Amino acid sequence: MKERKQIGEYIVDHLSGEMDEEAMDPILDEWLAEDESNQEDFERYKEIWKETGSYLEQGAFDTQYAWNKIDHVNKKRADRWKRLVNIGYIASGVAATLLLVLGLSMMGMFDSQPEMLVRMTADYGSRSEVSLPDGTVVKLNSGSDITYSYNAKENIREVNFQGEAFFDVSKNKIPFVVKMANGLRLRVYGTSFNLQAYNDEQTVEASLVEGCIELDHGNDKLLMNAGDMAVFDKQTEEMKPVSNVLSHSYSWLEDKLYMDHMSLASVCKYLERRYDVKIDISKDLGNSIHYDGVIQEETLTDILRVLSRLSDISYSVKGKNISITSK
Repeated sequence: MKERKQIGEYIVDHLSGEMDEEAMDPILDEWLAEDESNQEDFERYKEIWKETGSYLEQGAFDTQYAWNKIDHVNKKRADRWKRLVNIGYIASGVAATLLLVLGLSMMGMFDSQPEMLVRMTADYGSRSEVSLPDGTVVKLNSGSDITYSYNAKENIREVNFQGEAFFDVSKNKIPFVVKMANGLRLRVYGTSFNLQAYNDEQTVEASLVEGCIELDHGNDKLLMNAGDMAVFDKQTEEMKPVSNVLSHSYSWLEDKLYMDHMSLASVCKYLERRYDVKIDISKDLGNSIHYDGVIQEETLTDILRVLSRLSDISYSVKGKNISITSK
């Protein structure tokens, strides 16, 4: 039986129009006749070609172009967040294509450039979900972005991430590593956790729901088990476990904001990301007012009205610009 890489090249020639059914190369014809599973594989390859577009050229594979096309489809399928009880695969159709294309890579068809990328961004005012090629599902909060790469030769699943997201990582012996700013890394093998790592925040917060993860910064490591929470201070570069209510860390999945002695400045930063607005707070007011309680997200005006009732503030709204002052 011919090597898969060789067969892959014949399939590419056929799908790119270099051969037609009547002029099928004898080697490819022989491979198809060897086993019914080969015919099934061939039909699957044709479906992949149809789904992703003819982004292969004979003898070359433009990785950036191909994955940009898939990324574009992913972004079109991104939608406003559904409640946790209705979690679904928004990009399931895309995920199927991604998985199949990844399968081709592992079989040798794309060995010339094995590293594959998937990118997704949730802009301010939106939330989105992406299914990665390995089956991992990531739910992105507002103002977040993720880049996933898989290198078959190095056997690494690697993510560059900033923002906030809930990861449901597929169980696999291949390491899954999340890289963040300041050299902080998080390593997992199959688990679910919430990770808040905005570039403009002073801390990184990890909350582990299931499984086991390890935070890694230089020579410092912190092993976390299910139910654990930890904070990394970017300024002091200190990692430490914390004791908070685990479910509060990912309450955004249910459109809720738990304010555990949360400052007005922190609340407003959350609202800026969530509703894509700019909030100006009077001097010294942001850190002098704190809130405890929970807000069920509805409209921005409703939330501002609640905050004004809970504290001695007033607000004015002009388009996307909001001003908060003392009463």
